[in-house]
Amino acid sequence: MKKAFMLIETIVVVAVIGLTLPVLFAIIFTLMRQQIKIYRLSQIKRGGDYLISITENIIRDNAITIHSSTPANDTNVICKNAGTSPSATSLYFLDKNKQWFGYLVSGNSVASASVNLASPINLTPSKIIVSNFFIYCSRNSVYSSTSVLLGFDICYDTGSGVCTSTRPEEITSMHYQTRIKLRSY
Repeated sequence: MKKAFMLIETIVVVAVIGLTLPVLFAIIFTLMRQQIKIYRLSQIKRGGDYLISITENIIRDNAITIHSSTPANDTNVICKNAGTSPSATSLYFLDKNKQWFGYLVSGNSVASASVNLASPINLTPSKIIVSNFFIYCSRNSVYSSTSVLLGFDICYDTGSGVCTSTRPEEITSMHYQTRIKLRSY
């Protein structure tokens, strides 16, 4: 008796492989897309957490006065009295050494600027896009502490500097917002 495959057995094997391979590839590609989505979400989470943390800590611990522009002086002090400043994309602060620092939107990223820096330093990685950035201060009364409200949307750059795509699974974005109570104001 010969040990060989019959035509029927060969057709059955080819049919089974033909049916299972597309399913297997679909599962593999779905897992790969999910891994890309998870990676992008972790990148924007890391970038947003870093940005909110660094700005919050520096403003809360070092800001003495809040200013609308540079050079920071008595003519552009805001939030000295009760009320709210207009929403802006940059505010400047004076620290206890009378040195100014601030945060401003630079293209699709947020940059840190200060009197000690020759040029602003980007605080976000290159593949992260920050949009709808706002920062303003408010004070309920003359005797209450001043608060700085900071917020922004952050997303992963899907190419050409935008966060849109024809495939919804490629779009990842988050919104951040915090209120910072100043310690030294």
